[in-house]
Amino acid sequence: MGGSPRIVISTGRALPDMDWAGELAGLTDSWPYLGPSWLRATEKVLPDVQPWHTTATRARGELALLPGYVLSTPPVVDHEPRTYLGWRAPTGEEVCCGAQTDAGRSAEVDALGTDPFFPTLLLGSPLGYRTEIAYNFWTPTLVGAVVEELVPAAFDAGIRCIVAPWIPDRRGNEALVAALDGVGGHSTFWGYEDFMSLDAPDWEGHLAALPLKKRQRIKGDVRRAEAAGVTIRRTDREDIRPHVARIAELTCLNREKNGAGEEPAHISGILSALIDEGADVRAYLGYKDDALVATCVTIRKNHRLFPKWAGFDYAKIGERSGIYFALVLDAPVRDAYAEGLRTVEFGAGAHQAKALRGCTPRAVTTSMVLSDPELRPRSAAWLDAFGLSRHTAFGDAVAPARPAALPLLGEAGGGCCSTT
Repeated sequence: MGGSPRIVISTGRALPDMDWAGELAGLTDSWPYLGPSWLRATEKVLPDVQPWHTTATRARGELALLPGYVLSTPPVVDHEPRTYLGWRAPTGEEVCCGAQTDAGRSAEVDALGTDPFFPTLLLGSPLGYRTEIAYNFWTPTLVGAVVEELVPAAFDAGIRCIVAPWIPDRRGNEALVAALDGVGGHSTFWGYEDFMSLDAPDWEGHLAALPLKKRQRIKGDVRRAEAAGVTIRRTDREDIRPHVARIAELTCLNREKNGAGEEPAHISGILSALIDEGADVRAYLGYKDDALVATCVTIRKNHRLFPKWAGFDYAKIGERSGIYFALVLDAPVRDAYAEGLRTVEFGAGAHQAKALRGCTPRAVTTSMVLSDPELRPRSAAWLDAFGLSRHTAFGDAVAPARPAALPLLGEAGGGCCSTT
């Protein structure tokens, strides 16, 4: 008998039993933030969120995982669904990278209270800022089937709102946006993340292929860092452990400067768990007068490098030292070339700084589905307005569905949800 193997979809699940070695072999091309190792650590450092994952399995060892977490009460703004409708938190916190907020629209959303939105199911990795399916098999109907199973099951379980905040514009993800729209949701522009394809034969070839101004900026970054008296050293895996607390402290100092609310325990917990798992974690450490004043943590997974956390003691190195670029962009790219990697995935934040040094943007979309059909037209209008404000924040002259030209935004070291 012929035919394709049957796909079994399950909702409201715990994480699959898979370690880091299993992820390298079985979820080869998936982001580390979407795998069980990272997500297990997330569940330990965020005990108030309830795991509610969706899996699709087929045949032996074939797996697709869409992470999900139930939030019963209003969380930090980046995980708060009302933020993406233009609501402004009373504390003044802003969603990553900022956007102009309309006071009238915020008041309209606020007047609805929390009942239409909570409990919320957040799809994706809340501390990885990524909404995507991790998978080791694919069919054209896989994503649609997952969403068609997930949404009614979530609403039957009492979920009032499903939010997929950070869907990157990668091949296959358009199906996730379309599927959520197809079950009554609506989607809008969130922002950009940045990556660098390593197409040259080596670092020197990479520099030579860049336009003159970008090449001069990169060389100037290194000179300014050296002039500031900062020495960069790389530390790997277990050797990072003595520095975990300082890395978390510096990262949160940087994020507080840019309006984010991540806590040191979140970073130290996940970083320690990755070290425990044997993940290929590297830390670039910047020292001045023997004091650790700057850090950047990256994760290598197979042929890609993922810079994730960066932090700086600006009181000691100043705002314009150049250390951000030397530590976060130049050093990881040099090493990635030396190891024959294919891509450096920088993520969101500090978009202009990355663009001016040779990175390529990738659009990110936010989708939302409310259980109350009567609220959906209003929420769609609010989402569209939020998307327009985000385009403005990113310096786009117009609001295309996909980035037709490279937008410029941000200051060096600015941003909050990734390597900033």
